[in-house]
Amino acid sequence: MPRTENLTVMFTDIVGFTERTSLQSRAQNRAMLDDHNRLLLPLINRFGGRRIKSIGDALLITFRSPTDAVHCGMALHDALAEYNAGKPEEQQIHIRVAINVGEVRVDARDIYGEAVNVASRVEGLTPPDQIYFTEAVYLAMNKAEVTSLPLGKFKLKGIPEDVNLFQVPPRQVKRLIPGGEDLGAAPGELPFGGMHRMATSQAGLSALVAEVRDVQLPKVKSAVQGGLESLGAPPPKRRLQAWLLALIAVAAIALLYWVLPLTGGTEVIAEDADAIPAAETADPAAPITGEQPATAAAPALDPEAERQRQAQEWLTKGHAAFAENRRRDAVPAYERAVELEPKLQHDAKLAHNLVECLSWASDLAIPVIRALPSPEIIAALSARSAGDDKGAGRAINLLRELGHGNRIDPVVLAIERMESADSCEQKKSAIAELRALRSPRGLPALKSSLGSGIGAWFKNSCFRSEAQQAIKDIEATHPG
Repeated sequence: MPRTENLTVMFTDIVGFTERTSLQSRAQNRAMLDDHNRLLLPLINRFGGRRIKSIGDALLITFRSPTDAVHCGMALHDALAEYNAGKPEEQQIHIRVAINVGEVRVDARDIYGEAVNVASRVEGLTPPDQIYFTEAVYLAMNKAEVTSLPLGKFKLKGIPEDVNLFQVPPRQVKRLIPGGEDLGAAPGELPFGGMHRMATSQAGLSALVAEVRDVQLPKVKSAVQGGLESLGAPPPKRRLQAWLLALIAVAAIALLYWVLPLTGGTEVIAEDADAIPAAETADPAAPITGEQPATAAAPALDPEAERQRQAQEWLTKGHAAFAENRRRDAVPAYERAVELEPKLQHDAKLAHNLVECLSWASDLAIPVIRALPSPEIIAALSARSAGDDKGAGRAINLLRELGHGNRIDPVVLAIERMESADSCEQKKSAIAELRALRSPRGLPALKSSLGSGIGAWFKNSCFRSEAQQAIKDIEATHPG
């Protein structure tokens, strides 16, 4: 049962994936994706991200915290920058990251809603090696922990209001976490100051804090109580127990209070006036928002060209997934391609493949087909209606639902009319249609209509000769 949650939504994908795929062997492409996943998925987990699904090179991820999501995007770029160092251009991996926050519908396999659609549109505008996020993220995140640069308002396709976008400017990182070091300009080739390494240490310390606070301290408390109650033990042993238990308790509490300042714990940092110092270069007159002054204009964008490029990438991903029988990956890719470029609903290959997904991924394909009743989709449904499986039945139902019942395969319609006829004349009319069509697909229904036994002989006597003649003509046309 779907539920509604307020989540931070992130999209990532590999820059130029489609072009690279056409130049790589399957083994090379698989190796690139393996490296991509090996580097990025552990970082996503460390920042509390949940991977909803992968579509080829693209990832859809959710986070509880918008600040963690932006930090994760920074860490992903830093990890790839380190990986790319010293590699030839054709072996490097570059991604784009787009983030939005809002209410989404969540089920066991996917998420839906405008927050997802906006994140998808923003990704289409995001340049390589960049992080773009919406005003909703900016307002919700901890601005003391993220440097941001406003990019202005953008019109996103399918979104009624213009959306303010922001960028995390590379090599302008001032702080990574409260209480952490002030980096100044990010060092070396790492655009966000080594956030991927900070994630490792921070995650380990956070886990240690949770272990001490939630597991070890209750154990110490229980042990102390048990030790004090062991009054039957000899005095020397009792004194030794008391000393050992006291040492354990003190060590645990000391560890807890030593770790908390390093992980941003509010209790300790609130008492330390220097825990979150202002950046030395900040303008004293400026509001304390955590933003840094822009040192360069935002990159010029050509939204139309970028949107078309993204649409073609998703179309290629859909074709590749379909060819590999990954129908549940193909449908979302086709849906995304058409969202970005509506003209693609007229692509005959997309229409055929999408309709074929009615067999193996109908729960995903049916809503997409309902929303895209293009002539090519209707033609593909009509052709699919000639089958004899569940996919054909679903195609027939969709044709009727969309007002194109006349496009259902004529053999199917004739069989339906014959089987549902209320009178002998209606039965004869349908049998005559099947005889004229000469399709072997009509034989099982015709033979079944004759039945067996005395009762069936009397029941079908009015149309028996017509049915027998139709069977004879069809078998003569299609011997064997």
